[in-house]
Amino acid sequence: MILVCGGMTHRNGRARGSHSSFSGLRNALRSPVRLFFCLILLAADNFAAATTFQLGVNYSEWLPFSSNSAPAPQLATDPSGAVYLLSGTVQANAAVSTVTKLTADGKAIVWQNQIGFGATAIAVDSTGGVYVVRARLQSDTTGYIAKLSSTGTGLAWQISVGFLPQSPISIAADSQGRVYLAAALSVTDSTANVGRVNAAGRALDFTTRINGNPDSIAVDPSGAAYVGGTGVNAGGTTIGFLAQIASDGSPGYYTVFPANLTPETVAVDGSGNVVLFGYGFVERVDSSGAVTLTTPLPASNTFALDAAGNAYVAAATNQLYHTINSLATCAYDPASTLSGYSELLQVIDPAGNTLQATYLPGGDNLGPMALAVTPNGTVLTAATAGPSFNPTQTGPFPAGTTGGLFLLNLSPATANSPAPTVSLTCAGSSASLMLGPISPGELVSLFGSGLGPQQGVLVGHNPPNPYPTQASSVQVTFNGIPAPLLWVQDAQINAVVPWSTTVGQNTQICANYNNVTTNCLTLPVVAATPAVFTVDGVYAAALNQDGSYNTADNPAAPGTIVSVWATGLGPITPAQPDGTPIGLPLPTNNLAFGIEAIYALGPSGVVTEYVPFTEQYAGPAPTLVAGVSQINFRVESFVSYGTICLYMGSTFSPGFSIHIAGQSGP
Repeated sequence: MILVCGGMTHRNGRARGSHSSFSGLRNALRSPVRLFFCLILLAADNFAAATTFQLGVNYSEWLPFSSNSAPAPQLATDPSGAVYLLSGTVQANAAVSTVTKLTADGKAIVWQNQIGFGATAIAVDSTGGVYVVRARLQSDTTGYIAKLSSTGTGLAWQISVGFLPQSPISIAADSQGRVYLAAALSVTDSTANVGRVNAAGRALDFTTRINGNPDSIAVDPSGAAYVGGTGVNAGGTTIGFLAQIASDGSPGYYTVFPANLTPETVAVDGSGNVVLFGYGFVERVDSSGAVTLTTPLPASNTFALDAAGNAYVAAATNQLYHTINSLATCAYDPASTLSGYSELLQVIDPAGNTLQATYLPGGDNLGPMALAVTPNGTVLTAATAGPSFNPTQTGPFPAGTTGGLFLLNLSPATANSPAPTVSLTCAGSSASLMLGPISPGELVSLFGSGLGPQQGVLVGHNPPNPYPTQASSVQVTFNGIPAPLLWVQDAQINAVVPWSTTVGQNTQICANYNNVTTNCLTLPVVAATPAVFTVDGVYAAALNQDGSYNTADNPAAPGTIVSVWATGLGPITPAQPDGTPIGLPLPTNNLAFGIEAIYALGPSGVVTEYVPFTEQYAGPAPTLVAGVSQINFRVESFVSYGTICLYMGSTFSPGFSIHIAGQSGP
């Protein structure tokens, strides 16, 4: 899948380079058509068809918290499906936390326990026992863990952990009511203590020293604990780690991971299998601590695991996302000024297969998310509400507003909200895959299900004839105007926005397959939405001066020419019919644009430099469909660079990089 890093802001703009020097760069054009076709195929990704796994909505309701609450509310559940919320307020300049228990149907408050101090973490055992970590006070000489009274009033016990933690304490509870803890003992030498509090809350069964700074802890049915976090190896390099501690406190395996695979959350399923979650991946681990399966994820920030080993990954994203059995569409609301982020949930089975990938109904704003899953797979999320949120029930809390949090309960046992078999879930730039406005002539991708044939079809045409507006019984329209098609498949369509689409208005995008029309999406239309095609979300799909692909093993030499391709750069002159390949004489782009690197100087990175690249050609891409532009630019020679952007006045593309010999990347 083609992804791209987030957009950049900028200070000013300059005129684009001359088009007249194009004739001297024919070597750089040796394989643009082949590269362009590869881009289409990469973007399509042949995502799997719908599965029989189907989460549906049981209920949704408002929560009495703001999305900017500090600390962010935490969510937990027990096997009955009851909901536990840890929230905090400031009273008399001191943080005070409350734990609220709701019934499984979300309709009633069982109890609210104002525990009298600030709490940083919550854990719930299989019998509904609730445990919290007391927030560290300046006067403390030790850390504390407490168990709440089962009546919802006060504490059953509170115990010192026997040392002063230098990081937040992570906790987990087993079926016997024993509490496992992990926290940094010393930041300077990257060591931590792992311990277990007995069920009576009167003593620690053991305390074990490990290397590293813990981020999470989990426990298996035998009582063994698993701790994940970050550390530093003997060479001073940051690493991730997974440490096993046996039920008697003796150390087990200690697995080291590269820094980009740091386990942020550790979980154990009902059979004792360990699963690691980090930003952008899920990893399965065997009994020796070795990784047996890694599943990469385009986006992820909150995780949970059910008893069967299914992993649940929640994220807020401003990019298009392939969905399976989605319950909602992505939520770029042209009538609002929100960020354009949507909230989604992906379910991954133990074999690494995606069972369901769905946008969360009503979750169409950027903000904190919390996630909890019962052993039988009932899913609870606390997400930030957008203007489209409409609760299914009036809960025990007052109605909230956009930007507040809401509780969503989903289960595979319900059919209250079945996913449609034909659904258009999202649309956006084919280059950046980002949500947002579209522009005339832009290459766009439509994601959903039932959009076309299961086997993807690269749409052919006979130059100089344009790309067809109907292929394999698929058609896409923008306010009723048929769009040229480049790729059609069940999960994705790539098309070109008709040039006649009106700037400054909204357009309705609809797809039709075998005479069945999907739901339609509405997006605003602007003059330009610049974005460069990338191969991995960071590095551009680029050719070196000799026509070879720009890769880590084949970087461009400083001073040579590199070619990249972009879309969303606005109208061209003379105007071309929709879907027409660019031929001679070459048209020109009406809107001025440039390209430059943006990078930071100095040890603190506080000084930002903007380095312009000299363009040898910047205009419509020869032989490719009108709406794709080619930029040939000379690589500047400097020690390092950050991101590279196209700019059109104050409008900037998402950032990208290229491989340059002898220079470090972003």
